[in-house]
Amino acid sequence: MKIVNTKAGQAYHLTPGTQLEIERPNLFFNEWGEQSLPTDLPDTDLNRQLTNYPDMLANRNKPSANIDCSIQDGDYFMPCRQAILGAKRHEKISTAFYMNEGSFLSRISDVTLTDIFGDETIPGITTVQQGIDFCWSLRDNSHPDFAIFPITVNLDGDRRYVNRINYMNDAGVCISTTAGKGSYRFYNSFERKETINDRIIKLEPGYYISPFIRAAYLLRRIFTYFGYTLLDHFLLASEPFNKMVFINNTIDSLVNGTIMLSHLVPDCMANTILDVYRKKFCCEFIPDEIARTVHIELFNEVIDSPPTIDLTPYLVSHPEVSFPSYQQLKLSSETVLTEGDSYDSTYELEAKYPEAWYNEEDGSYCRTGYASSTIEERLSDGNIPYYAGGSLKVYEVKVPDCTFCMSYLAFPGLPSTNRGPMKRGETAPYIGDGRTLNSTIDGLPAEEATEGATASDDDVVADNPQQKPILAFVYFDSDYAVGTNHDVLGKWGYSLLYNGPTGIYEKFYRKFDNILRNSLHKVSADLLLPNTLKNSLQVHRKVSLQGTELMFDIFKYTIGGKSEPVTSDLMTTVLYESVSKAKPEAERMQRNTEYKWMIVRVNTEVTEAEYTAAGYPVTESGSYQNEIPAIYPLPPTKAIYDAGGTYYHRTFYSFMTNRNNQKVYTRVDLALRPALFSDVL
Repeated sequence: MKIVNTKAGQAYHLTPGTQLEIERPNLFFNEWGEQSLPTDLPDTDLNRQLTNYPDMLANRNKPSANIDCSIQDGDYFMPCRQAILGAKRHEKISTAFYMNEGSFLSRISDVTLTDIFGDETIPGITTVQQGIDFCWSLRDNSHPDFAIFPITVNLDGDRRYVNRINYMNDAGVCISTTAGKGSYRFYNSFERKETINDRIIKLEPGYYISPFIRAAYLLRRIFTYFGYTLLDHFLLASEPFNKMVFINNTIDSLVNGTIMLSHLVPDCMANTILDVYRKKFCCEFIPDEIARTVHIELFNEVIDSPPTIDLTPYLVSHPEVSFPSYQQLKLSSETVLTEGDSYDSTYELEAKYPEAWYNEEDGSYCRTGYASSTIEERLSDGNIPYYAGGSLKVYEVKVPDCTFCMSYLAFPGLPSTNRGPMKRGETAPYIGDGRTLNSTIDGLPAEEATEGATASDDDVVADNPQQKPILAFVYFDSDYAVGTNHDVLGKWGYSLLYNGPTGIYEKFYRKFDNILRNSLHKVSADLLLPNTLKNSLQVHRKVSLQGTELMFDIFKYTIGGKSEPVTSDLMTTVLYESVSKAKPEAERMQRNTEYKWMIVRVNTEVTEAEYTAAGYPVTESGSYQNEIPAIYPLPPTKAIYDAGGTYYHRTFYSFMTNRNNQKVYTRVDLALRPALFSDVL
């Protein structure tokens, strides 16, 4: 065996019979990549020189954790990264080697996104107006690297619109499309005033405008920084994923006349972005250290593929099988933003509200109620963790990101504030606290505002929150792009919500959950493999052993020394009887589109005595419409529909004063009648 320091082009001195014990884990089930167990190099002058004298107390250089090496042993050749763990003069230099995914993951774990982008700015922007013009050009969602759409943030305890677009005249006054000459513009492309911390400040054009970086572009930049080429995959090249962005909360990204890329990306390490993808979409980034390329593989693709190799000829003893407890998936984000009540799962929501149904229009959960009219109550945002419930042990996958909620925009708005209408009924992502990186938003007391306080008056240091990774889909909606977390009326067949028929669970995790529930029996096998297989065996792919399809948990092998069998851990993939599967999301809280309730209302005039006997008050004049609480029954069944009749009878009273100044009292009898969903109300 030979270990070569690539930079120096020299081989380390090795003790005779040196053997490396190496573990290559399957990243679908493990968080660390291929690496050797710690081993000792002899403390020779050459080895000390190649490792930068780690045994010297006077050495003020940090021990290296990133030495490029290669390991060679006959047909085995592997580029790797060497880390120095310790040293003792005249005895040893303790070291470990990281290969393939291990080398790749260890490289990216120490670099932040701001390290990657530094002071880089978007080319061609040197003034605020150029920044505004560039952002306006993004509204059609066609730029390959950036997008823009309205969002809301929290600032000073109040909601503020970022990238707000209104129909306005040339003076920046919001008008209706029928009110005369005007066009859509950024609301903050004009000078505005607003109140922050009870102070009125003047905002120059450009505040509350910020572009968003495409997720695929960010991924490619990360890999380019480390010298890799990211190969195409549908998560990068197909809608809606090719248009997907990471939202930022920087409300003053262009007010200095430039737009820094480091202000548009999450505050995290480079490997966190990869973990967002890995855990959100149940995929892995598979590097080729020789070709310096990386390709993406989905677990769905792996589990549907045939075994790549039959390992039976290399088995030297009978495998040992053990039966761990079956599990089920729980899938969530580290941070969840909600408006109103929050739930740990749709299982919990459905148990509390069995009448609830999934609203495909915005991915929320609603229920239909009946009072004197039919109402729809929004129970929860759609960004609920996935968990099917039951007695199985939980296998938790937590994505290191933040999921936003869709916030309904106010209508109408006040032109003098940073709140106001875009399109009636439009929703926008609410992403939490906003931040200022290029200015301090503060100002003078209201009575002194005329003296011209501006947002650049930095008499207060901003307490800016860090930007968590927040993914969003983007689509063009007739006038400008819109951000969303759900499938827009079946446009894509994918959603960023964990639940729902097109959600993350159904599209990316169901097959993973199936084997958690019904397989993954541990198989320990003693394998004696040739060096060519040690070099090339892909542990994320299925293999065959004695006619059974398996996946590796951890593949173990040795290089150097005497070739001996090594025990590796594998897992079964076949679904054992009786098969347990989670309830399909297409059947969970889906709206009944066959039958519904229709309100039957009968008004009967009564006397004042009957009215007061029922316990209702009488006022001197006017009218009094007594309230009746809504009820939320389950939709009628076919049997109820076939039986006909009316159900849920209730009565209340009201009165009104007619033109002759006479009080008219009315008893209102309400009931529900089963009807076809297609019947007109």
